[in-house]
Amino acid sequence: MSELYLGKCLDPNGMPSELYRHKMSDLITHTFICGGSGSGKTVMGKAIVEESALKGVPSIIVDLKGDLSSLALAFGELDAQAVAPWIEVEDKTTLGRAALAEANTFRKRLWDWGLSEANVREFSSRVAVEIFTPRSELGRRVSIPLISSPPPDINKLFDEDPDTASVMVTSMAEALVRRVIPTGQRDRETDFVTALIEYAWRSGVDLTGEAGLGQLVSMILEPPFATIGVLGIDDHIPESRRQKLAQAVNGQLVGAAANWVRGEEMSIDKLVGANRVDSKTQISVINLSHITDFEDQSFVVAQVAFAINAWMRKQGNAPGGNRPRLLFFLDEIGGGGGKTAFYPTYPYTSTCKPALNILVKQGRAFGVGCILATQNPGDIDYKGLSNCATWIVGKLQTKRDRDKVREGLTDAEFSPSDLAKKLARPKTGEFMLLNKEGDVHFIKERWLLTYHCTLSPEQLRRYKAKGLAPYEGSLNTDIAVPNFDDATQSDEREEVQSLWNDAKDAIGQACNLLEKILEYDGSAEKARIWISILRDPDGMNRRLQEAQRQLAEHAESASTTGRDKAPKPSGLISLLSEKKHSSHGTSFNESRTLSSAPSSPPLGDSVLVEDDGSVTYKGRKFQLYRRYAGKSVAFIEENGELKFSIEGKVLSKSFKL
Repeated sequence: MSELYLGKCLDPNGMPSELYRHKMSDLITHTFICGGSGSGKTVMGKAIVEESALKGVPSIIVDLKGDLSSLALAFGELDAQAVAPWIEVEDKTTLGRAALAEANTFRKRLWDWGLSEANVREFSSRVAVEIFTPRSELGRRVSIPLISSPPPDINKLFDEDPDTASVMVTSMAEALVRRVIPTGQRDRETDFVTALIEYAWRSGVDLTGEAGLGQLVSMILEPPFATIGVLGIDDHIPESRRQKLAQAVNGQLVGAAANWVRGEEMSIDKLVGANRVDSKTQISVINLSHITDFEDQSFVVAQVAFAINAWMRKQGNAPGGNRPRLLFFLDEIGGGGGKTAFYPTYPYTSTCKPALNILVKQGRAFGVGCILATQNPGDIDYKGLSNCATWIVGKLQTKRDRDKVREGLTDAEFSPSDLAKKLARPKTGEFMLLNKEGDVHFIKERWLLTYHCTLSPEQLRRYKAKGLAPYEGSLNTDIAVPNFDDATQSDEREEVQSLWNDAKDAIGQACNLLEKILEYDGSAEKARIWISILRDPDGMNRRLQEAQRQLAEHAESASTTGRDKAPKPSGLISLLSEKKHSSHGTSFNESRTLSSAPSSPPLGDSVLVEDDGSVTYKGRKFQLYRRYAGKSVAFIEENGELKFSIEGKVLSKSFKL
């Protein structure tokens, strides 16, 4: 079959119905996936890769965080022993029970989508996943050349398609110069290196590897030509600058920088499994989770893209039919946004964008399909992505992101009137899919055949050494049965606490509405008073009690003097009807400081739990639970501890601040 099982279509009521099968031929013309954190976009990309591998199509994947590397976790048996090495618990005595629960949850998710352990075993028997790690021994160490090999028949390419050839040479020179000269003026150095690479490619001089860099250093010091354009070498770039450039390039062969060119050769034939003896379809994951610098990551992406470009030209035109020759998957092309996006919009650029442009614009002609995904759609160059024929859009949390995606879809000649609502509505795992033919489907993604998690450095080392070997040693999977009375009391306490949390949430929502009323009508004193009451209930209670006390004293004094004089309505009534002006009264922001409930988190101080179950608060990362991935978490600072509220419940897990 030439169709990929990606999930189920959603009916008008938002319920899953018939299976959705995606045409494999649509992958050749590239796929763009976007959605906010927790939308399920990474799972969607992995599902496409899984299905394609089962159909015999290899993939090369760049993994920035470690979550794509878990495509290697296809368990033959779903039991605690198989799952235990790949989960993390704080208390090792609970590992067995946690692993058993994860195995059962995984099995149920498969059943929910008409899948079973037999499908997982089929994937394991037909697909091989290799994890490569540049500049590291965590996986299979692979060298990243500073200059890639030229495409075949490079002279012919310069004659027949000079624009493409020039872009390749120039962007490779820019990548090298940006690497060795991170800041300052470098335009002349870039032009000089461009001329050197073109000369080497046309002349058959190999600039790859350590020997190639040494050859480049020699060419910088003694250029093989006398002019650049119409200027002499010294007029274009003085000898002193050439000397500094040579020293900078030579520095890539010394110390820690030399680690980049050490390891297995980065051969695309190797990455696609062309020489495998077991005939399995290969998924090659280039794991960069240990490389935190954006420029380093961008450099690797550029070199991988350049290498794929040279390889696909060697293979020739697309083989025809309905299947791609290779998939290239890059998650998070938006990076950190702005200057740190891998595929940024003008005026920004990146080291890898020219190489990605070549693949997006020309890959389809050679049967190479790109899958590009991001959670930062506001920072992406949509004009370039107009080459993607398939758009898969999940939940977008901000209006800016929805507007940018709507702009991109307009470039793709698709603009339904209610698109904005549809982009804001999906739940985790739900997507709007626009295919190559222009058909729109609303789908819910299927669950994966592989165990979805983020592999830590220790787990990467284990996979390299032992593969999917089960957990060594015994595991206690017994379920502890607590005392019934204690459990009942605990449940009641949790229920009461949950009701209190719900009440606080309702009060917070009410204050938001009242604040909006004040935005439109600053003279709405009733709204201002209500906010003051809701934000400081204990303070209001004290004021009421004081008013009642004053009324009682006044009544007792009147009775003692024998005067039948009614108290003036200046206590409780005047208190509740007190006029406050913005210059004197309690404002919305001021009323926050009056709150006597420190466990009530300030509005807006919440984020979504990441796919690996972690959250970030004030620049620090905290590990929660994967079962809450995609859900909103509010932070609670109390007595030097940080607690977490999810769905109205405060988690038992807390951290010292």
